[in-house]
Amino acid sequence: MEWSVTEETGKTAVVLFTGNINVNDEPAVIQMVKDVLLPKGTVFVIFDLSRVEYVDSAGMGSFLAARSILNKNSGELALASPTPKIEKILSLAGFNKIFKIYDTLDEAKRKVAL
Repeated sequence: MEWSVTEETGKTAVVLFTGNINVNDEPAVIQMVKDVLLPKGTVFVIFDLSRVEYVDSAGMGSFLAARSILNKNSGELALASPTPKIEKILSLAGFNKIFKIYDTLDEAKRKVAL
């Protein structure tokens, strides 16, 4: 897994993930939120999943942990642009009931506080 902050506006950031998000990556996702985003005052985050090939249960757990951290700081986490495969995985896990999941990054950027 690789990630990069591709956009930052005020308290909002877009983080692009590439590759697989699995058990090995869970700590990195949590550290990114705690050590990179929060110190800048970023509390509204969109995870761009357009380049994610696979996410396992631990990877999904990292999304839940990131969401919890942001919620405790009066923010939110949204997921955007999942491929059909990733969208199916998220749906089967019930994430469509927990997260705001947007079909496109543009839609997410319009709806998440900027």
